[in-house]
Amino acid sequence: MWEKKKWRPVAGFVFLFQVLFEAIALINIHRLNMVPTKYLMVLYAVLAGLTVLTAFLLFKGTGHGPSHHRHRRRVASVVIALIVGIGSAIATAFAAEAYSTVSTVTAASNKLAAVEGVYVLKTDQARTIQGTKNYKFGVMTGYDADNTQKAVEKVSSKVKKAITTIPEKSVNDNVSALYNGDVQAIIMNEAYADSLVDTEAYADFRKKTRLLYEVPIKKKKTSNKAVDVTKTPFVLYISGSDTRSKILDTSRSDVNILMIVNPVTKQILLLNTPRDYYVKNPAANGAYDKLTHCGLYGIDCSEQALGSLYNTDVNYYSQINFTGFETLIDAIGGITVDSPQSFTAGSYSFKKGENTLNGAQALAFARERHAFNEGDNMRGENQMRVIKAVIAKITSDGGNTLLHYKSIMDSLSGTFTTDLTSKDISKIVKKQLDDGTSWNVQSYAVSGKTGMDTTYSMPGTKVSVMYEDSGKVVKGARLIDKVKNGEKLTSTDVAE
Repeated sequence: MWEKKKWRPVAGFVFLFQVLFEAIALINIHRLNMVPTKYLMVLYAVLAGLTVLTAFLLFKGTGHGPSHHRHRRRVASVVIALIVGIGSAIATAFAAEAYSTVSTVTAASNKLAAVEGVYVLKTDQARTIQGTKNYKFGVMTGYDADNTQKAVEKVSSKVKKAITTIPEKSVNDNVSALYNGDVQAIIMNEAYADSLVDTEAYADFRKKTRLLYEVPIKKKKTSNKAVDVTKTPFVLYISGSDTRSKILDTSRSDVNILMIVNPVTKQILLLNTPRDYYVKNPAANGAYDKLTHCGLYGIDCSEQALGSLYNTDVNYYSQINFTGFETLIDAIGGITVDSPQSFTAGSYSFKKGENTLNGAQALAFARERHAFNEGDNMRGENQMRVIKAVIAKITSDGGNTLLHYKSIMDSLSGTFTTDLTSKDISKIVKKQLDDGTSWNVQSYAVSGKTGMDTTYSMPGTKVSVMYEDSGKVVKGARLIDKVKNGEKLTSTDVAE
């Protein structure tokens, strides 16, 4: 009777502990929706077998007196229940955190369209926005007008009166008015501050001014040309910066790569377009601008500019700061990059041929441009080499690297966002884990002749631009069509 009274409640608790943790783990794994069906079946079978085994060891002979065999069974059952419970808890934590991270990086609809800044001279006495109540504010009339107006309304609300605004024609005119004392503050998209480094007159803007107040502008919901990413070819625009900042918002894009993906043929084409390419700006009714400046008007503007250049639809985008690649590459255990020449970048030296790189080395490899006669062109090509190496590492080992999915996604936290849905990402990961096949990744870069010209975003000032090489652009468009049409690319196809 002692055994029946004392052990059965304990056995019931241990069994419930195991089953409860198994159930919670399975619910979270299903919600993550990345484990292929064949692996789920194995998981179900293993858990079911362990559950039956635990039940047998726990409850067999509970109505009888103690014996050495029963003691051993019960100790074994408790150990198994603890191992399964702890394992299930770890799996639950992994799945829940991975789900949260995916939800964060795919929350593109919550991304800001812009951040409007109120700038004053560094010597100005105002320390809060309320201190500018009686100031004259310089605003641009021909650029970023909608966002500027929203910022004017917000500032007026904060100072509790309608502020006085002085219209200026361009970014340069706006800053000039501040420098000359014609206005005491200016309202300007913070992304424009970066473009001022291209000018001789205002390269000191950040040193000479102070950001007093910020007005975040929410992004309008836009529809994309979504497809089934596991069955239909699609184009993903990779936009990024090579700066050390981890803030992702509307800004100039130093990295402009179209990734054309055919999930059926396992073919990827990386197509790089230099940041200084002289293209038609969709936000300016076709007026010419530097490609990097299109990012000032939102990532949709950059998508449209590239789509028009290559006569293709861009289905999705991802924005990344290449600093995020440092932690990503460390998370996957490093990469191997084939360099066409030897060079030095900072404290790192790279040889011609294969280089095994950690995160810091890969970032230095991707950021360097001064070591090459080709400058930005070579930097763009090296960035594609880094991306190719990451894809190769993730996909060439039968999908094993993707089992580190949580650490990979965590490494990009704050440096990566996309309008691919969490469902899209889940389908891609599940398919890769299921078939485990490697991808054929080829890359091509367009180029052109450099020169000096005026741009829509910096009127009245000639800046360095790269004029389109129409032959290379046409070839890039043809390569896109080949991938979409299911053709396998070779190194000959992408050769100059």
